[in-house]
Amino acid sequence: AKYFARSDYHRQMIARRMVTELVRADHCIVPGAKGPSLRIMADMVVEICKKGDTDSRQALANFLNDPLLVDKAFDEYPRRFKDMNGKYAMMTKLRTRRRVDGIAMYMVEFKNRELSDSHKGEDYSSGPERFFLPARVIETEKGVQRPPHLQMAFDRWASKYKTEEFTHWWRLRHAKMRFWGIRGVSHPLDVDPLWSEKEEEEWHNEMLQSSSMDEDIDLDSEEYSSTGEGG
Repeated sequence: AKYFARSDYHRQMIARRMVTELVRADHCIVPGAKGPSLRIMADMVVEICKKGDTDSRQALANFLNDPLLVDKAFDEYPRRFKDMNGKYAMMTKLRTRRRVDGIAMYMVEFKNRELSDSHKGEDYSSGPERFFLPARVIETEKGVQRPPHLQMAFDRWASKYKTEEFTHWWRLRHAKMRFWGIRGVSHPLDVDPLWSEKEEEEWHNEMLQSSSMDEDIDLDSEEYSSTGEGG
């Protein structure tokens, strides 16, 4: 697939962004010919993770844009898909089409989500309130603690959308779209920041209340002991 890319390098960058987003969120919505090709690349990623050797890990690290997701893939996918020999991802055609050119949209997602430590219980029927917030979770799975290193990788990815630099780019994008003649676009001065300090505080408090782990750990307590490298 050519992906409407300007060059071979641009085509590779598009493929890397799609696969990185698929590994991070466990699903990805792409248009047109990107859907079948992303499903094929998702199967290739799982096959690489099943090998488990150093060369395979290095190959995936050279392809993904986020190196923290390499640990997620190699820790989760071999156990998650150990009973499957292929077709690890599925592609669903969405009812809605892209408004700009009317092209068909596809949702590519990994199977066996119930065996995933990071995405178990997530509901993709409706998106989150903000695209950089965690996915919605069904009622029976609320309060489940995600792996700390995977939560750190997600928070690092989401933090760039909460900055003033991104707000400036977001307003500049609205100005360009109005210049291009796209209807229904708000004036840049009327665009509010995507995230505020009050929303960050409320969201953080909500996450602490839903977490089942203790936030305060007394390292000097005799009940807490950990053996170091020296034994």
